[in-house]
Amino acid sequence: MKNINDMNSKWKIKYLDHNIYIMRDHNWAFSAWELARLENKIKSGATLLHVDFHDDYCKPLEKVRKVETKEEALRIGEELEIFEFIKAAEGIGTIKDIYMIGDYNSPPEGVFHAYTLNQFENEYRMKFFNNENTSFILDLDLDFFNLHAYQGIERNYDDNPFRYSNEYIKYHMERFKQYYDDGDLDLITVSISPEHCGGAKTSQEILDIFLEVFELANEQFISW
Repeated sequence: MKNINDMNSKWKIKYLDHNIYIMRDHNWAFSAWELARLENKIKSGATLLHVDFHDDYCKPLEKVRKVETKEEALRIGEELEIFEFIKAAEGIGTIKDIYMIGDYNSPPEGVFHAYTLNQFENEYRMKFFNNENTSFILDLDLDFFNLHAYQGIERNYDDNPFRYSNEYIKYHMERFKQYYDDGDLDLITVSISPEHCGGAKTSQEILDIFLEVFELANEQFISW
């Protein structure tokens, strides 16, 4: 895998033996979900767990139509802003119920929101996984583990090295890994978002923890 410093905005990979997609920029999550749907890895009307410092829940400026081909999935994903991909997928029926974990000042309407993982597990986990006929997606932005929530983000874009401890990050990653190992998740998308993680060094540290916990260091992957 490339060092984050060497990744451009189109960088994205998929692990061959896992339904796990990693991307530098979050707009490509839309493409990953559509590709998985076209390959019958997930069903339309999937339930989403979005774990992110930002809610990314803005309506696309341009109307998004149902995706029929891989080429369309990639083209539309590239055209979306990094805060439009959830509404885009919801609008064409790929995503239905949306759960979010994030310390938002004003959680968006129409979603199930928890401020922390513990709150999600106590209040929503049983509800989230209650439908055997539904596909379940974990969408994780690594900036969830940056501490810029407590500082002015405008002053810290791409330059805020303060993050949660390794122990805190591993606790969350291990819980998500347990969901995956238990067969509760059909698809995982991970956005690195280095500028919002505080820069390349900090985001690399968080990504390395993800790869360690999910035991992906020696797994084969392809670019897509």
